[in-house]
Amino acid sequence: MPVLSEDDIKAAIADGKVFAISIDTAVFDGKQKTFTNAVLQRLDQFHARDIRVVFADVVVNEMVAHLRDDALESQRALKKALRAHSHRWRRTAQEGEGESLLLEADAAAFAQAEFDTFLQHVSGEVVSASGVPNAVEMVLGRYFAEEPPFGAADKRKSEFPDAFALLSLEAFGAEHKGLVLCVAPDKGWIEFVAQSDHLVCVDQIEKALALFNAADQHLADAIVQKWRDGEGGEFIDEIAQAFEYRLDDLDFDIDGQADVSFEAEPLSASLQFVNPQSVGQATVIAVDGETVTFSVNVEACIGFEASFNFFVIDSIDRDQVDLGSESAYVEDTLPFQLTITADRNLEDGPIFHEVEVERKRIDVDFGYVEAFPNDDPTHEKY
Repeated sequence: MPVLSEDDIKAAIADGKVFAISIDTAVFDGKQKTFTNAVLQRLDQFHARDIRVVFADVVVNEMVAHLRDDALESQRALKKALRAHSHRWRRTAQEGEGESLLLEADAAAFAQAEFDTFLQHVSGEVVSASGVPNAVEMVLGRYFAEEPPFGAADKRKSEFPDAFALLSLEAFGAEHKGLVLCVAPDKGWIEFVAQSDHLVCVDQIEKALALFNAADQHLADAIVQKWRDGEGGEFIDEIAQAFEYRLDDLDFDIDGQADVSFEAEPLSASLQFVNPQSVGQATVIAVDGETVTFSVNVEACIGFEASFNFFVIDSIDRDQVDLGSESAYVEDTLPFQLTITADRNLEDGPIFHEVEVERKRIDVDFGYVEAFPNDDPTHEKY
């Protein structure tokens, strides 16, 4: 089958040829490995549309493993921080502290439970590669022939999971004599789909969802235009509150320079303003009888504050000698994606039911930070 454009896929959807939708692991990773992400959650709309939401078992195992690894890493980081804190403050851990902080919780069980809850929410099903006849022979044949998703590069061995996932989805499509819409930014997936009679592909989940909801694009466009025109109203306050909620738990990474060694830690991040003229094109991802849900990219100015704790290493016993600390503040304008659920009725202006600012990692450069700005330069510090 030739590669289909988004308009071609939209027409296939309208004709009832697309009967299922599936995502690659990269889509999950791109949503910060969070099954509760607002966009992923809107896969729940397809149950009412009689469109099946399917996941290749290989993809499921990868998503669960990635979430498990992140959960394990956060446990390790917290344990390390608590040990350092207890040593510095000569504190004794409280009884049950580890349990309440989930320090010994089973990360694998947590990750699996998160996926199981998500699968139930979207009424999804798992497609197994074991049900594909001669799957191993077919995958190996593609590997040695350097056919998609494999290629000539040395990294092609890492494509084995994708090969099994794609073969299982293709067999699923063939069994039901229809098209499965795959969402994947991966080149191997795109090249494989280009040769398939039962798979079509788009690279972003927002694009995929928009193909099913194009009829309500005008509603999202009208809301965004009112925003650009400065007709703020209460919905601007709701956007600010959504940013406040997201920034409250933002653990940003810190870059900076100083004349002595330092350790830095985030103190706060706060919204200064959202530039209305930066609001991008809305992408409708879900609709129902009363609401329209869309994603939109914006630029927001954020104020960041961090503490820089300065130290030197004693040349004799190699101990760390603390020299004091200074706080630093910097503002930066950054891109964010919002997912907004609004009332379909615009007679009284836009009414927002829910606003989510997508979680993301942020690097903040504080530039040069002066270690002792208020000290007497003639005073010996150590």
